[in-house]
Amino acid sequence: MVALRDFFDGMHEGNVITDLVRGLLQRSGYSVYLNGYEERFSEIKEYLNDKALRNSRIVRMIRSSPDLVVYDKRKRDVMLAEVKMRRAPKETSVLIYSDLMQCYKEFWKDAILIIAIPCGQVLYAQRFRELETKGEYNADIDFEKFEDLFTEVNGADLLAYREKAIQAMKK
Repeated sequence: MVALRDFFDGMHEGNVITDLVRGLLQRSGYSVYLNGYEERFSEIKEYLNDKALRNSRIVRMIRSSPDLVVYDKRKRDVMLAEVKMRRAPKETSVLIYSDLMQCYKEFWKDAILIIAIPCGQVLYAQRFRELETKGEYNADIDFEKFEDLFTEVNGADLLAYREKAIQAMKK
């Protein structure tokens, strides 16, 4: 019972960070749409965990679908973004399971991984194709500043949303 509650608490925290990133991007003039499999496949997502199915290529692709579709009106470009929140065990250390990273790189190498951690720049971003599969990352070395990939983001808005993200991660 406690494990299930922890799972849902973690899922809620992740959704809060995804919503904050979505709000920041929308405020900056991007069009942003929810894309994760939780939204698109809510009717069948319980079946996608079935032992007989979960390792199939199609199910791995569906389950690793990036959270957001982001349209940059100025550049006329579409980006996919996966949002992850981590409470870093060390200052800017980010842990991501190697098998999960490999899945993202297999299906979504051009998508952007956005990391929120409660220290440093708080929001970091990097294209999956630029990341090695290694399990532990240093946000300052392996990732770019969020605003370097999302260039329309206003500095004042970024500061405000960083603060909101930090507060959300403290809960």
